[in-house]
Amino acid sequence: MSAQTKEQLDNLLLFQKRIEILSGAKLRETDSINAAIKIQDAIRSKIGAWNGSKEIRRWREAKKS
Repeated sequence: MSAQTKEQLDNLLLFQKRIEILSGAKLRETDSINAAIKIQDAIRSKIGAWNGSKEIRRWREAKKS
């Protein structure tokens, strides 16, 4: 194998490793986002018919009084 071919192969392997790292990081990020969504949905289901806008309005009105 010539020196130029070996260098090209090394560059390809380096590029392949970088892509693997980047794609793995993207998958981990997606997994974290999906986990956060599941937690938010679980919390939201426990809250029920709670309305944030009405609560904030009620707090503001109470503060004015």
